[in-house]
Amino acid sequence: MNLKNTTKNARRTLAVGWFDNAPFREICEKYANRIKEVFFAWPGVTASRPMAPWTPERKELIYTDLAWCRENGIALDAIFNANCYGDISISPDLADHVTKMLGEMDSKGLLPEHLTTTSPFIATVVRKRFPKIKIRISVNVYAENAISLTYVTDIFDSFYAGIDRHRQLDYVKMLHEWAKKHGKSLCIYANSGCLRDCPFRQFHNNLHGHNRMGQSVAGEQFNFSAFLCRTNYERGNYADFLRANWLRPEELPEYEKYADVVKLATRRHADPEAIIRAYATYSYDGDMTKITDPFFDFPFPIDNAALGASPLWPEVRNCPNTHDCRRCGKCDALLEELKAKSAHKENVSTTAAFVKFFKG
Repeated sequence: MNLKNTTKNARRTLAVGWFDNAPFREICEKYANRIKEVFFAWPGVTASRPMAPWTPERKELIYTDLAWCRENGIALDAIFNANCYGDISISPDLADHVTKMLGEMDSKGLLPEHLTTTSPFIATVVRKRFPKIKIRISVNVYAENAISLTYVTDIFDSFYAGIDRHRQLDYVKMLHEWAKKHGKSLCIYANSGCLRDCPFRQFHNNLHGHNRMGQSVAGEQFNFSAFLCRTNYERGNYADFLRANWLRPEELPEYEKYADVVKLATRRHADPEAIIRAYATYSYDGDMTKITDPFFDFPFPIDNAALGASPLWPEVRNCPNTHDCRRCGKCDALLEELKAKSAHKENVSTTAAFVKFFKG
C-alpha cells in the first residue's frame, strides 16, 4: 500500500497513547502526517491503566519520546483519568500533586497542550493554576449528550462522544453541532474492545485507578474475573463483539467529518503499530479482534474485509436499537456468515498447500 497516496488529503486527527513495548518514535514517524496528539501518564501519575515500574531508563525514554513529539508538531495530552482518587479526591494534596506533576513537565519543556481527566476537581484546579492548558473530559466520565455537557461547559474544552452510541453518525453529527455552537471540540474513541453497555465498566475503571487489576487470590477462589468481556466470549457469545462500539478503519473518514480527535488505544496493546497503521491508512486486512483494546482470541477471525463486504454489516453498524437490543438475529446471522467465509478460506488455503506440495 502506498501510504502517501492513501493519506494524501487526510488531516491530522489521531491521538496515540504512548507505548514502550515497541519503538515509539520510529513507528509514529511513519504516520506523523496523521498523528495529531499523543496522550500519556507522566511518571508518578495514577492513570486508568496499570503501568510498568518507572525505572530511570523508562523515564528517560518517555521524556525523549515526548520531546520528539513536540519537535514534530504533535500536541501532548497528559492524562489524570483514574476513576477514583480515594480520600484525597477533593483536597489540597491532590491539587498540589497535579500542580507538581505539571511543573515537572514544564521544567522539561513538555507542559501539555491538553489535560484529560475524570475529575471535575482536577479540571477546576488546572483551570485556575494553568489557564493555558485545554481541559478534556475523559471518555470514562460518560458526559455524552447536550444536557450533561451543558452542566459543565465552564470546566472543559473538549469531550468524547459516548462510546456506546458513537457508531451512529446522526448522534456524532449532533454532538459536533453542539460543540461548534459552544466553542468545544469533539473526540471519538475508535478501537475500544469493551462490551456495549458493559455493567462492569465502572468497577473495572475503579480497579485501574487503584492499580488493582491483577487477578486476586479471592478472585481465583471464587472463579471471578474483572474482564466481563473475556468471560462473556468464553461462554460463546461472539456476536456481542459485532454489537460492540469499535469502528472499522475504512469507515473512519465518515466520522472525521465531525470529530476533531480520534483516540487510538495503544498504550498496552501487543502490536501498537498495527492499530496506528490501520486507522492512519483507513485500511486493515485482518482480524478486527486484534486491533481493539482489549484484544481477543476467538476460534475464528472477524475478518475485516468480509465484514465490510457483507450486506448485513450496514444494518448491524447502524442498528437503531443500540440501547434496547431486541435480538433480531442480524448480528448472529452476520457472525455465521463470517464463520462460513473463514472456513471456506481456510479450506482453499489448505487445498492450495496440498497442490503445491504434490507438484513440488
